Amino acid sequence: MKTIFILIVLILFNTIMLANVEATNDTKNDSKKVIEIKKIEKTPNNIWLKTYKNYKKYNTILININKIEQEVERNKRNINKVQELTSKLSINKSKLSLYEKNQNFNDLLKNYKFEIIDITIYDYLFNVSSNELQKKITKYELLKKEFYAALSYLQEKYNKDKKVIKDKKKNQLLLEQINYFNEYSENIEKTYQSFLDLQDELTKKYNEYENEVFIKHIITLGSILAAYISYKFLLFVFFYIIRNKDNQELEQNYRKILSLLFVITILIFVVVRYMDDLLYIITFLGVVAAALTLATREIILNIAGAIYIFFSNVIRVGDRVMVQFETKHVVGDIVSISLIKMKLNEVCDYSNIKDIKNVGRTIYIPNSYMFTKVFYNYSLKQNGIINDLIEFEFDKDNDFDFIEKATENVLKTFSFPYTIAFSLNSAKTGIVGLISYQVNYKVATKKRGEVSIALLKEYTSNENIKLKTTVKKV
Repeated sequence: MKTIFILIVLILFNTIMLANVEATNDTKNDSKKVIEIKKIEKTPNNIWLKTYKNYKKYNTILININKIEQEVERNKRNINKVQELTSKLSINKSKLSLYEKNQNFNDLLKNYKFEIIDITIYDYLFNVSSNELQKKITKYELLKKEFYAALSYLQEKYNKDKKVIKDKKKNQLLLEQINYFNEYSENIEKTYQSFLDLQDELTKKYNEYENEVFIKHIITLGSILAAYISYKFLLFVFFYIIRNKDNQELEQNYRKILSLLFVITILIFVVVRYMDDLLYIITFLGVVAAALTLATREIILNIAGAIYIFFSNVIRVGDRVMVQFETKHVVGDIVSISLIKMKLNEVCDYSNIKDIKNVGRTIYIPNSYMFTKVFYNYSLKQNGIINDLIEFEFDKDNDFDFIEKATENVLKTFSFPYTIAFSLNSAKTGIVGLISYQVNYKVATKKRGEVSIALLKEYTSNENIKLKTTVKKV
């Protein structure tokens, strides 16, 4: 009996286990089917499918909003119903804002418009428009491939769903999507063909520019270059024949005049050459001039200063000048003047004996200082004469007639015209004698020392003259 009981238990256990295994296998098979269906139904990451889905949902929500508004109109008297419908209406309107972007396929193609502009020299040399168009075509080809990938995906999904799912409504929806994509493929091909046509048109424009405009630029540039070389050669021959070593300044002036005439001639040639595009040339030159004015303001001012110096002769090579820099200044002889700057050889500063400094430096001063700083030109005075000044301080107890006579005796030996004036010092404890005399600027520093020593000897040796002395307190 026990053996029979054990056999019955084993049989029942095996039966239950087999049933469980079969059930498990059935469950696995069902889950596999569900997973396959989900994989088929899952939408891939495709911009065209997303846009279509967005477009359909947008239109569906619009239809729902329209229906709800009609229901609200029909149920005006039922307050509860109106409140319920109003709530639904607000929910649908809030959903509508989620699908406003990329509403249809045309919005995807808006970013792929291209217009051919007039070819310029920069565009021609660096193929700007051609490169930009090629980038657009490359991007559009990727978009086109994505479109046909989406269409292929829908067709495969439709074929699978017909076999697996017996849902006519769902199959009909897929068929509508496929038809919509098939109809829009005509626009895809037309847009691509328009890109190819634009590429051909742009190539023609480049060829026209090369044959009509670029060659003209090359010939003009070559003519200007040949004219410049000829001008330099003739200038060299001309000045080699009539070279005058004694008057190099006159030769430099001639060179400047001839250079100016050459530049004017070239400008007239360019204007006549591009008379048909005169408005374009004027506009271009205006933009370039504005940019250059901002970028090279200092250079332009320096050139303007050089032109002013050349025609006004306010400063010449060899002149001694003093340039004022706020509270400081520089005195020097002009060695050379170029288009940008003038070169000074610094000399002794005789304007203020208290301002002792190292001299002999070579200083380069921009020509623009003619308009922004104060210049003193000593050489423009008759014989280079300037007024130099020496100060002495005397006691109040002096006979100033003796001082004037002593001063006259000293300055007669130098043959300097002079004047002397007396005034109280700031503390009103003494009399300051201001002796002004005329001297050539080239010897002013040397003569000031000689005159100062001679006057000091005369004043100290004369018993009738008392110089003011400072008594130091112990």
